[in-house]
Amino acid sequence: MNGYERRTELKKDKIRSAALELFCAYGTDKTSINEIAQKAGVAPASIYNYFGSKEEMVKDIIINLLESSLKAKKELWESDRPFPELMKRAISMQDDFIEHTNLDLLLQALLNTDPEIKKLIDDIYKRRYPYIVEKFIEKGHKDGYIRRDLSIEAATIYLKMYQDVVQQPEILKNRNKNLLKELYDLMLYGLAGTPIQDKV
Repeated sequence: MNGYERRTELKKDKIRSAALELFCAYGTDKTSINEIAQKAGVAPASIYNYFGSKEEMVKDIIINLLESSLKAKKELWESDRPFPELMKRAISMQDDFIEHTNLDLLLQALLNTDPEIKKLIDDIYKRRYPYIVEKFIEKGHKDGYIRRDLSIEAATIYLKMYQDVVQQPEILKNRNKNLLKELYDLMLYGLAGTPIQDKV
């Protein structure tokens, strides 16, 4: 990536951030290109040049969020940090993501109508997400925090149940971090379990 391409991508990221903040506050329908341009400190023409339309910008933001979130999780679980530290970071990443956007609100407008978004979602849940879960289980096995007899298939189903819960609109809208922490504790330790202390 040369200097011009890098500056262009930085400018696009600035527009994405401004648009996302406004979309989350007011919704996509009530947010205009002019408002996004003003918040991003760019000319409206720049937005049209980079994204083509508001609909295409929403799609670009969804793809960017999904890809960046998946990449961050993949890098996290492939790192050599201790398992408890990884879990704390993973929970923090989830909280950060929820603080920034209710992804469901953006997805609803495109998931059933845009084949590119649907293809990406299918790829994530059928191929890329299971890979991350496998890394999660392997790390937990290696560090002694997850039962060695637990299969990848069972763990994937189990984690998917919790993911479905925390992505529910009422949970996302409430943004109750204490409730989310309790749900993640349940995910890791079960109803009868006790939190594992960090190893010294």
